[in-house]
Amino acid sequence: MVNFTKEQVQIEKKEYEILEKLNYLFKDSLDIFNSGLEDSMKYINYITLPIIMASLEEKSFNPFSEVIEKHICYIINNKMIAITPYKMLPLGYSSDLCFESDNHIIHLDIKTANLNNPSDFKDTIALGFNQTSYPGKLPSGIWSTNDYYKDGINEVKAYPILPEEYKVDSKSKLCLTYGLIFIYPAYEDIINIIRQKYIEIRKVIDNKLIDLFKGVFSNQGNIVQFLNYIPSKEKYKRREVIIGNLIRAYFIHNKRELILNSEEKIKLEEFSKKIIQISDELIKREIKPIAIISISIPNGKLSPHYDSQIVSGKSFGTSIRYHYKDGIFKGLNGKEKSRVIFIDYNKEYLLQLKVHFNKIITYNIVEKEN
Repeated sequence: MVNFTKEQVQIEKKEYEILEKLNYLFKDSLDIFNSGLEDSMKYINYITLPIIMASLEEKSFNPFSEVIEKHICYIINNKMIAITPYKMLPLGYSSDLCFESDNHIIHLDIKTANLNNPSDFKDTIALGFNQTSYPGKLPSGIWSTNDYYKDGINEVKAYPILPEEYKVDSKSKLCLTYGLIFIYPAYEDIINIIRQKYIEIRKVIDNKLIDLFKGVFSNQGNIVQFLNYIPSKEKYKRREVIIGNLIRAYFIHNKRELILNSEEKIKLEEFSKKIIQISDELIKREIKPIAIISISIPNGKLSPHYDSQIVSGKSFGTSIRYHYKDGIFKGLNGKEKSRVIFIDYNKEYLLQLKVHFNKIITYNIVEKEN
C-alpha cells in the first residue's frame, strides 16, 4: 500500500466487498441467462436477414447485444431487489442499472464485445461519463510523443457525470461503479459468405425503382432526383432506404409488390434459401458468450493512484477508458485482490483469451488464477 489514506483504504474495501456480492449474484444467474439464450436461438431465422443487411458496410453486429442487455438487466434487477437492503434507483443519466442502499449506490453497466475486436476489452473497459466517478486524464501533447500523457499540472480532465459520493437527505452515499462485459465469438466469416449475394439482390431491386414510381412522378428525371436525394442530417440516399424496405417486405413479410422477370425471381429465391443456410451456420457457431467478466471501476476519491490507468477515451474528452493492467485493488493489504474477475468462460477459447489477458482470475467462491 503506497500513500493510501485511511478513507481510500475503506473505499477499496467497500468496492471489493460489493464486487464479491455481485460476482456471486452473476454466477448464480448463469443458468437462467443461458436458458434464455437457448430459447432466443429458436428465432434466429427471423433476425438473420437484419444481420446480413447491417453488414453491408463490412461491419457485423451481435444480433443479441441489446436483447442480452435487457435480459441480464431483468435477471439482475430481480435478484438485487430480493437481496435486502437494495432497491432499484431509476436515476437519470445513469448506467444500465442503479441500486441504492443506506450507505452506497451501485452503478452497473453491461457491455458486449466481439473476440475479433480486442480494443473493446483487452486490458481495458470503455466508459461513458455516466459509468464512472473517476476523471480521465486528457492527452495534452502530440500523439506518439512522450508528452502525450505527460504528468504535471493539468486541471482540465475528462470529468464524468457521476459524483464520488451522493449527499441526499443529510446522508452521504458512496458511488460504486462496475462493468459487466460479455465477449462473443466472431462470426464475420459466416456473414462474408452471403454479403456479395446481398449486394447483388440490392442491385436487382434498385433496377426496379424507376418502374415502381412511374405512377407517382410526371417524368423519369423527377424520379431519379427523388431517389438520389439525401435529406439533411441523414447519410443515405432515399433509394438506399427504399431498397432496404423492399427487401424486408419481400423476405420477411412475403409482400410481392415488385414485378420481376423469371431470372430475377430465381435470384431472389436462391437468396432466400441462402438466408436459411446462414441461419443454420449461426446456430452451429453458437453465438453465446465465450467469457463474462466483471470489473470494479475505481471511485474518483482514489485519485491519484489510478490516474495513469484512467484516461480519456477514443474521442478526445468525450469518454473515459480504464486501462486496468494488472487489475488489482492497489490499496488492500495482503494477498492481491483482483478488480477484474471472469465469472464464466468457455474452456475451448481459453488459449485465445490468454492472448488478450495477462491473467484470467475466475470467481468460484474464492478467486483462482487460470
